[in-house]
Amino acid sequence: MTQESKPQAIKTLHYFSGITLSLFIGIHLINHLYSFAGPEAHIALMEKFRKVYRHPVVESILFLVVLIQVVSGVKLLFNRNAKTVAEKIQIYTGLYLSVFLIGHVGAVIEARLVEDLDTNFYYTVAGLNMNPATWFFIPYYFLDVCAISLHVASIHYLKTKSKKGAYLIGGTGILAAALIIAGYTNFFHWRETPPKERAFIEKYFGKGY
Repeated sequence: MTQESKPQAIKTLHYFSGITLSLFIGIHLINHLYSFAGPEAHIALMEKFRKVYRHPVVESILFLVVLIQVVSGVKLLFNRNAKTVAEKIQIYTGLYLSVFLIGHVGAVIEARLVEDLDTNFYYTVAGLNMNPATWFFIPYYFLDVCAISLHVASIHYLKTKSKKGAYLIGGTGILAAALIIAGYTNFFHWRETPPKERAFIEKYFGKGY
């Protein structure tokens, strides 16, 4: 492979891994929005989705896709000189998503393999409803969903030059982010955290109030 063809190969790899990851993220966000239906309905839907993405082969592919997305994204970041606002949004949101993906996947693996926790509805509720952890996890999750939508919106604009389409994608994502936080916190009236999940959060964030 020549030096000239390497950046294009990385772009292609990043593009197709991004599409694959986007399919999973779309399913994941639908499940998160289902928090409005309550824990039982949310978990029931999650169990249906898990039959697909928790299959050993599919899950292994997803882990590989995340790794490819992060590594290729960082490589592209250092090989690009952003000039327009859309390009800067694409780069900064991509950087945030890379950090988030590493932290999120690591936390989920630890919870499952080390803490023996089911990373279901109540796992997310624990972080979003318990002080002082809530001060970290609310912006953490909110900014993640916003970053996803703004990243896609910036790519859409750079490819199509459609401001309306980009604003629609970005705006929808920001609204979804707010709704997800509202659903998991019961519109900031707060949800009860089961003892096992409560102990997990207290282990890392201490006992709040």
